[in-house]
Amino acid sequence: ELSQEGSPMAAAVVQIDVAPAGPISKQGHKEGHKEGYEELCGKLAVDVVAAASASLLVSPFITIVDRSVVENAAGARNLKDAVRELTTEFVRRPFAFLRKREFHLIFGLYTATYVTANSIDSICEFNEQDSTWAKFLGTAAVNMTCCIAKDRAFTRMFGIIKPSSLPLPTYFLFAARDSMTIAASFTLPKVLSKRFQESGWTSGAADTTAQLLCPASVQLVSTPLHLLGLDLYNCREKTPLARAAFIKGHYTKSTIARICRIGPAFGIGGVGNNFFRASLRGQLVQTDSRALSRFSR
Repeated sequence: ELSQEGSPMAAAVVQIDVAPAGPISKQGHKEGHKEGYEELCGKLAVDVVAAASASLLVSPFITIVDRSVVENAAGARNLKDAVRELTTEFVRRPFAFLRKREFHLIFGLYTATYVTANSIDSICEFNEQDSTWAKFLGTAAVNMTCCIAKDRAFTRMFGIIKPSSLPLPTYFLFAARDSMTIAASFTLPKVLSKRFQESGWTSGAADTTAQLLCPASVQLVSTPLHLLGLDLYNCREKTPLARAAFIKGHYTKSTIARICRIGPAFGIGGVGNNFFRASLRGQLVQTDSRALSRFSR
């Protein structure tokens, strides 16, 4: 199987026969396509399992941080108290925590995001196409839609005012925030990893560092958008100066919390997703090889 960077000419084989090669039969062509699609279906199944595994790994922590930030911005609970109390609740009663609606929202969000990224990679690999832009647009669409729905639910569930519809500017702010996060999670790491490798880093160290660094760094810029979106919902009569003061007062601790959150979400979660996907694909190849070996006997 050729990599995306490989040239088709690199796979060419010089064949010398006394008689000219005959045309490929329609039956052989169909069987080749069938085998190719069966292999793709196997890889897509691996993509789903890897995505769910990575999401399960990081979702409890993300749930705790997201709920704590929303409650703190609404004035319902101090950020430190919320993190401590929710963490204690998870440690003492993990299965009860996993049944909570907020956990289901987070788990579904990141499973959908990882599945989208993985499946686009697999389909583009099957078609020998570059996946960069397709993966960015696909993951951005899925992640933004799910994340805005999650934020709408969290804001209404954990705010201190009577649940109501989110202002339109809040949706735009959340969409801008998520676009930045997606670009920093799925597109920029490859660019930064290449720069690291050009500087002498090993491929593994460069990939892991870039995957952890890019999503965390973008929170320095995206956190004010997040805070402003929440404040527009919780306090609709504030002046622009009051909103600026609110963002300034909550910026440092909210940025730290979101960096701690984004690290698991797209850093550790991204690395875990890649690990599970590579491991399961390796097992899939071994299974296919054993089946082919038995068939050939």
